[in-house]
Amino acid sequence: MGEINRLNTFPHIMRKCFKMGFFKIIPSQGSNKEKTRPVDLVEDEGPDVVSTIIGKYGRWQLLMTFLLSLFSLPCTFHIYLPTFTAKATKFWCSRPDNLSNLSITEWINYSQPINACSVRKLPPGITAEAILNHTAPILANLFEKCTEWEYDRSEVGNTIITEWNLVCDNASLTSLAEVVFLIGIGVGGVIGGWISDRFGRKRILMGMITAQSVLAILSLLVRSYVQYVVVRLIMGFVSVSVVYAAFVLSVELVGGKWVTIAGVCNFFPLPLAYLIVSLLSLVLPNWRDLQLALSIPGCLLIALWFVLPESPRWLLSMGKTQEAKLMLQKAAMFNKRELPADIDKLLLLQKSETREEGPSVTMLFKGPLRKRTICLFVAWFCMTIVYYGLLLNIGNFNIGNLHMTSIILAIVEIPAIAVSVPILLKGGRRIPIVSSMIICGLACVASELFSIAFEQEWVMILCLMVGKFAIGSTNMMLPIYTVELYPTVVRNLGVGASQMSAGLALIFIPYLWKLAALNEHLPMVTISALGAIGGGIVLILPETGQLKEPPATVVGKLPQYDSNSPCNGTFTVADERGH
Repeated sequence: MGEINRLNTFPHIMRKCFKMGFFKIIPSQGSNKEKTRPVDLVEDEGPDVVSTIIGKYGRWQLLMTFLLSLFSLPCTFHIYLPTFTAKATKFWCSRPDNLSNLSITEWINYSQPINACSVRKLPPGITAEAILNHTAPILANLFEKCTEWEYDRSEVGNTIITEWNLVCDNASLTSLAEVVFLIGIGVGGVIGGWISDRFGRKRILMGMITAQSVLAILSLLVRSYVQYVVVRLIMGFVSVSVVYAAFVLSVELVGGKWVTIAGVCNFFPLPLAYLIVSLLSLVLPNWRDLQLALSIPGCLLIALWFVLPESPRWLLSMGKTQEAKLMLQKAAMFNKRELPADIDKLLLLQKSETREEGPSVTMLFKGPLRKRTICLFVAWFCMTIVYYGLLLNIGNFNIGNLHMTSIILAIVEIPAIAVSVPILLKGGRRIPIVSSMIICGLACVASELFSIAFEQEWVMILCLMVGKFAIGSTNMMLPIYTVELYPTVVRNLGVGASQMSAGLALIFIPYLWKLAALNEHLPMVTISALGAIGGGIVLILPETGQLKEPPATVVGKLPQYDSNSPCNGTFTVADERGH
């Protein structure tokens, strides 16, 4: 009887003592020795009711994980498109009609000795034959600005650069379009995360994928550069919301080690999307045709509104017990599992207390979450510049055919994601993330050193493959680590805040290669340095992997309380987030 009283009293005391919303910040009271131990960052006040009812992983979770991973495809399409639709190519002042049969080389040598932004004034009556015979008169030091250009379309077709003549005085507008898009990503990461935490994962996911599909179609109808920029700004906002709402929802449907595996599955479509864009751009070189082809998958995903569930953990955290019960009953039936006889009691035990306030950004800067938020902000900033610095600047490496290089680096990322699964399951989180970022940095330095020593394309491609393999693993592992560091009630908000940092980093990506004006090796050296900084900051954070599985819980029975267990980290009611 005393044991029962103790079991019933402990949660009651915890609820009264730590009323800070759904999650409770519990300061560490252990010794220094205890502090060095990996701690369960998102501990549980009771059994994981979701896994108890539907299992940690089953046929239903497998289907949902697959469907949710598909949402990464259209978002990645829109992020990667500028690699081909905004590719800078050679250009020159257009030839007048009477010189249209003159070769491009002869025309450039005669009329544009300085650059392609100014053209020599042509004397009256000049002919192509006179230029070819080098008898054409030259009006010395008489130049005028070019107003029309011709472009080299051997590698890519019509692009936004060729359509709106974004060269010479307007060359900076190409980078501006992508900066605006990436600003949208940064803002969308926070606002989208807040909306998702307040109104649900499914609503924000389906609402944003619908908006993304509409914007993709609108981008085909734009007739001016300003219209294009406005569409790209909103597109960035909704795209990041789609990606991370799908990611958070997928990991909240599973338990135990399957959290890691489900998270990894969300990243497998990324290299597939890179491959699709690269291959389609060969068949559809014109940017509007390519945009249309890549807009179709997003439209098809809207139909999944009738299939996808809301996150049961979010429903429980919001006190929507009956909605959670109905959803869990359907999932259990699909998994062919018998429902516990006292399912209502289990759900009530997990029901959150009424909160005085909803999730807010200030929660990310209270207690232990403060250090995690700041460190993750730095880590995401560095990782994003390294990953997208390599990914979106493939055209700046000048190492052969753009499409072939893109395909090779996309294929490399597939095994990088696959090998991350056993690493995450066996090796924890911090050390793999640190190692992969440092390896990427070393590979970038090696590519510069070898390019000086050997001057062969295959050596640079090999080093870039190693670097892309390593940072591809980081790009998959860091989101999973981020999710594990935040409790359910602010999980999407925490991930969104990390995306604000990533969005800030992305703003610098279009300008990264401008550093080459100071020194041609500076861009890659910068990437290497940021890789080391990002990896080092992760060491400050606590480990979330390699933790003991919670003991099997008899359905309907509360777990015994171990008074010797340190009470560190973040305390939640409805989510054990079993590592």
